[in-house]
Amino acid sequence: MKPSVLFFICFLFGGMMAQSQSYPWPVGTRPELTANFGELRSNHYHMGLDGRTERRENLDIYSIEEGYVSRVKIEPWGYGRSIYIDHPNGITTVYAHLNDFYPELEAWVRARQYEAESWKIDLTVPAGLFPVKRKQFIAYSGNTGGSMGPHLHFEMRNTQSEVVLNPLKHGFHISDKTPPDILRLAVYDRNISTYEQTPRYIPLVKTAGGYTAQDVVVQSNRISFGFTSYDRYTGSTNQNGIYGAALFVNNEEQCRFTMDSIHYSHTRYLNAHIDYKTKLGGGPYIQHLSLLPGHHHHIYSGGDGILKLQDNAWQDVKIIVYDPVGNQSVVRFKVRGSAASSTQKKMGEPVFHPNVLNIFENENVRFYLPEKALYDSFQFKYNVLSTPTGLVHQLHNGTVPVHEFFNVQIRDVSFPKPEKVVMHYYFGTRKKYAPTSYKDGWYKASFRELGNFKLIYDTLSPVISTVSNTPSRLSFTITDNAEDLTNFRATLNGQWILVSFDKGKNFVYKKDDRCKKGLNTLEIYVEDMAGNASSRTFTFNH
Repeated sequence: MKPSVLFFICFLFGGMMAQSQSYPWPVGTRPELTANFGELRSNHYHMGLDGRTERRENLDIYSIEEGYVSRVKIEPWGYGRSIYIDHPNGITTVYAHLNDFYPELEAWVRARQYEAESWKIDLTVPAGLFPVKRKQFIAYSGNTGGSMGPHLHFEMRNTQSEVVLNPLKHGFHISDKTPPDILRLAVYDRNISTYEQTPRYIPLVKTAGGYTAQDVVVQSNRISFGFTSYDRYTGSTNQNGIYGAALFVNNEEQCRFTMDSIHYSHTRYLNAHIDYKTKLGGGPYIQHLSLLPGHHHHIYSGGDGILKLQDNAWQDVKIIVYDPVGNQSVVRFKVRGSAASSTQKKMGEPVFHPNVLNIFENENVRFYLPEKALYDSFQFKYNVLSTPTGLVHQLHNGTVPVHEFFNVQIRDVSFPKPEKVVMHYYFGTRKKYAPTSYKDGWYKASFRELGNFKLIYDTLSPVISTVSNTPSRLSFTITDNAEDLTNFRATLNGQWILVSFDKGKNFVYKKDDRCKKGLNTLEIYVEDMAGNASSRTFTFNH
């Protein structure tokens, strides 16, 4: 069977399966997407659908099918306030960035928070305690957690495996007759690390039959391709992610990726799927249509996508980019290669490789990268800078992504109190702080990026702002030089109270039955990761 015929049959069968069960839209407004499954995000794939809520909060959110609430989670970042519903067909749906839950569930969750004396909470709900029906109201939409604007984030998961499914292939249908747009085509020399080259862009011409590119001649015998593309739904100008792409050489399929399902343990492999160096440098998202040697993720099928070219022999190349309902765009061109160009590594600089343990150490800094930490090889560079606030250890740079956490150890015996030392990471606009452990002159902390590292002696306490008092609530902010807070507690008249801190900075107490008429005393206590503490007392009449 010809590959193109097989491709069409797969789409036809997939579409029939997706339409075998249809679900209602979970937002109380007309169906409209602002983001789809598998879109490219910083360090992760987008794992669901984002439903538009008319740029406002507190629209009704509905369960798409009967089932029962199985989990409720409240956190300052991530999904903010979220509800998980298990359904009889083995699917769990997730509704995130919510405001208040429906009254019975809201009251139950609030009681559990007071029992635990914690606003941040992750609750497993007893099966059947909160049954729901199809199209039942379950919550109000919001902008909580890591959300940057009002919307509903919706997911479908396999209940047993927790693999996240693409809703547009599992019961949701958005009218769409628009094929994806392809903006650019890139070529990579795979005799060289993808982190040590700049992609060569091939101009594209859009035609009635798809896209064409000029014939490509490369000075390499091993190449791969990447591209920039987005998808639009009929009637919408919003640029969404694509569903998949396939590479054909001389009409034989070489490689394919499909955004059908992704497990959360795999979502960081996005950094291997894209040209990470180009994106971090301010460039566009370029999706590889090949596997990097350290990319262990199942969205790909077929071969590795690397073309082995023979001298002066032209190869016919076809790239198909498609959406969930079968609309597709095609790029056609020819490519010819030559003998590989020679590359020289600098002497004295180690080469790090994926799928092996990589170690670096000297008298002042040391670390090792686990076997699955890297996606491609690169020549590691180390430098140390002397600054007015101490030494900065440059462990390569942040243009090489790291998949797993690793420990960085820095030697310094000058600090009088080791418990006050935190490790600071930065590269470009990114920065992070981590607590350290100390042993025999070495401070250790865990990170997931390469870049600049330094030790900070932190003796500054968090700063608690003036408390704002309205008839219905108290609010305040807490800031710290190392950003993260490790311990927070607020009491009113000696009793613990429920204070939310959505997005980690806005602390709000909605006055409840613990706020009595007359004089009340609010006490706030907070610690940072170095153990520096602050407290504040506020007395008010209610």
